[in-house]
Amino acid sequence: MHKKYIITGAPGTGKTSLINELNERGYLCYEEISRKIIKGQQKVNGNKTPWGDVSGFVDLVYTQTIKELTNPVEQNTFIDRGLPDTIAYLNARSLSIPKYLSNFPFDTHYEPIIFLAPPWKEIYTNDPQRPQSFQEAKHIHKHLIEVYQNLNFCVKILPKVTLTKRVDFIRSII
Repeated sequence: MHKKYIITGAPGTGKTSLINELNERGYLCYEEISRKIIKGQQKVNGNKTPWGDVSGFVDLVYTQTIKELTNPVEQNTFIDRGLPDTIAYLNARSLSIPKYLSNFPFDTHYEPIIFLAPPWKEIYTNDPQRPQSFQEAKHIHKHLIEVYQNLNFCVKILPKVTLTKRVDFIRSII
């Protein structure tokens, strides 16, 4: 049976670079849906973003993620962020969790081990889709750990090392 592993972390922690490296090594990887949505919202001057209409943003992420999760995979897969991230973003803003998320069967769609990239000041940069400060990233990180642990995922913290060593770390666990 093929598994879907989540790679998560606060903004600017190296997730996308890691996903790209895994993809280059032949692993099936899914891009971060939230980044695509943010770009789309920015293109139309929309506000459904993690720093705007968070609830509207979460609805869009959920809809797109469900399409991705229902695709059968023929090999182990890595996903840049999982649906539990949306709960963490809502919690970070003290917003309510929609029933479709609180009742979601995460364990039937994701491998119970997730890889979390910690805040890393030396690599943190802002860009148009990542306007959060490093302090905000640390706040989100705290909520990500809490949510994934509360959902009974085994959280493996990625070391602050080169991409090659991060891939080796992941491969040693899976």
